[in-house]
Amino acid sequence: MLRLQTTESRRLMWLARTAPDRPALTVEDAAGHWVGYTAGELYERARATAAYARAAGLERGRHTLIALPNGEGLVRAILASWMLGCTPMIIPPRATEAEKQALSKDLGDDFTEAFPWGESELAAALEPDALRPAFSPWGLEPPVTWYLPTGGSTGLPTLFPVSPRPSTALIGARRLMENAGWSPGAVQLSVGPLTHTAPLQVCMAGIGGGAHVVMPRRLDPVSLKSAVERFAPTWCQLTPHQMALIDANQSLWDALCSSLRGLLHTSAPCPEEVKRRWIARLGGHRVHETYTSTQSVGTTLCDGDEWLAHPGTVGRPFLSNQVLIADKEGRPLPPGEVGEVFMRSEWTSVFASDDPQRLRSGGEDFLSIGDLGYTDGDGYLYLTGRLSDIVLVGGANVSTREVESVLLTHPRISEAVVVKRPDPLLGDVVHAVIVPSDPGNPPGIEVVREHCDGKLSPYKIPLTVDVVDVLPRSHSGKIERFSRP
Repeated sequence: MLRLQTTESRRLMWLARTAPDRPALTVEDAAGHWVGYTAGELYERARATAAYARAAGLERGRHTLIALPNGEGLVRAILASWMLGCTPMIIPPRATEAEKQALSKDLGDDFTEAFPWGESELAAALEPDALRPAFSPWGLEPPVTWYLPTGGSTGLPTLFPVSPRPSTALIGARRLMENAGWSPGAVQLSVGPLTHTAPLQVCMAGIGGGAHVVMPRRLDPVSLKSAVERFAPTWCQLTPHQMALIDANQSLWDALCSSLRGLLHTSAPCPEEVKRRWIARLGGHRVHETYTSTQSVGTTLCDGDEWLAHPGTVGRPFLSNQVLIADKEGRPLPPGEVGEVFMRSEWTSVFASDDPQRLRSGGEDFLSIGDLGYTDGDGYLYLTGRLSDIVLVGGANVSTREVESVLLTHPRISEAVVVKRPDPLLGDVVHAVIVPSDPGNPPGIEVVREHCDGKLSPYKIPLTVDVVDVLPRSHSGKIERFSRP
């Protein structure tokens, strides 16, 4: 009997050999048609893609650069990279040049010499080539699963290495998913951008774990309704923004809740009324919330019943994870007192030694995610805000300073301050307060948004603008920052 180590590529190989016709991934193409791939087909396509890259000179230990939209191509590029023992660097497909420069900062040759995976390379990889040697993924996995964009505590994009190796990271993800109602054989709805940690991790963990991952082309009622009616998903991971959108569409909500057996939500805080409606509809045992970071510093988890007993919590530490609340001097705080949130997981030590936010307590390394919060007497964690000037838009960090710097390049804007404005769907949106250079000719919202287009990602562009004569300042002359009600 052939014994295989549990690398992710070998896990897919095992699925391809034991159940080649089992649905593995179904995606919606640009025309709205659904295209499905069995475990056998996905494995063979990934293997052919790895063979193409190896023939082109990609060697084990290198990096691959992936800037692709959600779809089979992105999944296949990641799998092929792992088969070759290479670490993917995953960046948003619509990243601006300024963002690409920020993402590549400090990575040097690892970024500039990374093997590029684009649409043309993916297409060429599937073309028959009699001279291309066959490839079997028997090499070791890369030591780092992938590099993903994160704003960390600044909101400015950087690529952060997520350790440890793929199989270890995804085994941990599947463990969390199983505690949130997922099981092998689930029909798993994947709707988030795969440049974000949670959607990407649960997507890849689901495929390797034997689920059928269904991926709509975009987040809108038509695509979602088509996916739900055709495939009757039994499990999904959503953000509060996505939960609010579905909550606002009764027919879509009815269709999804008729088949759903488990939900895991992540990212920004979920509006209380939205969460209560999901719990009432699905039952507390089926609605789960987790809190973590791109860097996998630590993880908490709670179900809906726990949340109803501890309203507002983001859960308790999951399995061996730990949470520590500390004051400005790094001293641990007791339950009920607000401080900086530090966490640790099984692999925190992999990158803790190089992290300036490291806190050592009780002989263990804890890392900060940049949040403020407190724990209660039962160990449940509650978040109260961010340490820095960050607006959380649909789960993505936006640096107010970055947006302000772009606004100030417009000749008709002399001063600008960017703050958050509450939004029922996104949680918060970006709001700008500007002082015009010519009070008689202030730029309107259309002018402001057009100026930012191409310089900022779409979710960072101010949604609303106020024009004022002067900005409020403190006695020291600093601008008094505020949030628009």
